[in-house]
Amino acid sequence: MSRFVISDHHFGHANIIDYCDRPFSSPGEMDSVLLDRHYETVGADDLLVHLGDVAMDMRDGEETIDYFQRLDGDLLIRGNHDVGLDPADAPFPVLDSCTLEHGEFQFYCTHRPEDVPDDWDGWVLHGHHHNNRPEEYPFVATDAQRVNVSSELLEYRPLALDTLTTLLRECPPGTRLRDVAAAREHFRLSGT
Repeated sequence: MSRFVISDHHFGHANIIDYCDRPFSSPGEMDSVLLDRHYETVGADDLLVHLGDVAMDMRDGEETIDYFQRLDGDLLIRGNHDVGLDPADAPFPVLDSCTLEHGEFQFYCTHRPEDVPDDWDGWVLHGHHHNNRPEEYPFVATDAQRVNVSSELLEYRPLALDTLTTLLRECPPGTRLRDVAAAREHFRLSGT
């Protein structure tokens, strides 16, 4: 069993294609590719922690539940576009944040990095900023101990925590990697 993280699928959200310069011609094509890449990556016995914005679901949470169940997700950190979802209605855990330990790493998981408590001194896993502010919110910023797992930065594919922690161990201080392609290029990283 492996553990995977990702955020910001935005299933069914037409405007996200232009907003984040996604390489899709329609929401239908986007949804199909997102699901295919998920199924190619995450096995039935693996655990998926989603860091928010599963769908563009501001009303009643039904789309979020539907898509999260298609992902066979295990834990949802609620994002700003998941606000229609009442955690009591979900057949899976829905939290505002959590901490994950993986090897020697401890991660604070949240949708928005601005919501991290001031006294947190470990690594942060977040989404929300997509690929729109890469100087401030790249995939990896060792100086800020922050990892942006927005789907655009992960080539729309969940990232294994084993792969992430291997990368973080190899990063010298001050490393900033725009996305997984940059990580692959600089560190010959497998599994991304």
